[in-house]
Amino acid sequence: MSKKLYLGIDMGGTSIKIAVVDAKGLITEETSIKTDLNQSPAKLANDIARQAALLKNYPKIKSIGIGIAGDIDCEKGVVRFSPNLPKWRNVKLKQIIEKLTKKNVFVDNDANTAAIGAFWLDAGGKSDNLICITLGTGVGGGLIFGKKLYRGKTCTAGEIGHITIDSQGHKCNCGNRGCAETYIGANYVARYSVDYLKTHKSKIIDDMTGKDYSKITPKVLYDAALKGDKTSVEIWKYVGEKLGVLLADIVNFINPDTIILCGGVSLAGKFLIDPAQKEMKERSFQTAYKACKLQVSHYTSKLGVVGAAMLAEQ
Repeated sequence: MSKKLYLGIDMGGTSIKIAVVDAKGLITEETSIKTDLNQSPAKLANDIARQAALLKNYPKIKSIGIGIAGDIDCEKGVVRFSPNLPKWRNVKLKQIIEKLTKKNVFVDNDANTAAIGAFWLDAGGKSDNLICITLGTGVGGGLIFGKKLYRGKTCTAGEIGHITIDSQGHKCNCGNRGCAETYIGANYVARYSVDYLKTHKSKIIDDMTGKDYSKITPKVLYDAALKGDKTSVEIWKYVGEKLGVLLADIVNFINPDTIILCGGVSLAGKFLIDPAQKEMKERSFQTAYKACKLQVSHYTSKLGVVGAAMLAEQ
């Protein structure tokens, strides 16, 4: 009996990952192409289909799953808007790829596909209720309830980054104030760091950036913290506490058994997680807190493409 195989496509603003995935969510072969932002949706879709067809197990594939950032109509497979692909407005991606490949195609938001990937790779398909939080430039989320992805009425469930944690807080790009994203998203972390460094000097960060604070990223702050920089540790403490408030909201409202963090900001490890866990514990119902496992994904770079492939099982 032949092994069941799926094809996943993770469409990012820089590169597009393509992988064949088995029934356990494990990648058997993979490839990628660069994302050409100047191409029309039809041309880029054609390039993706051509590259996918080069994979040796491609003929055995019956379904294709695609994860893409933005506002997605997951029922019709339409990309209403994607911040990574400015030219993509109301693109009928499912229809286009099905015509090119003659295979069943599923399209969903990249945070949802990351959640499915985390469910298979980090939780081994064993979690009943799992929340995946993507901590990157923005902050997203995916919800797995009863081992199935929960999308909501308009496929927009899981916008965790836009939960308000301070009603008088920072202005968010979404138009709201005090969204979690404005405290724990990568760009906002860098912006907060620049302000913090005006009154809290750091020789280590000055040396690392040449005093050009536009070079500050979560990675720079993490590396500085590893070198013993107290200023960076304090910045991560602040970010971690804000994350902890968000986590407590999720624990009290949803009562999940697992929360998985992924994305670039999550790579700060203990500098972020320790203060987040402390704040989360203080603000959560204790029974719910103790029943919830918080972890950083071991597969951040693979979650999207694996989750996309496994959309067929959803």
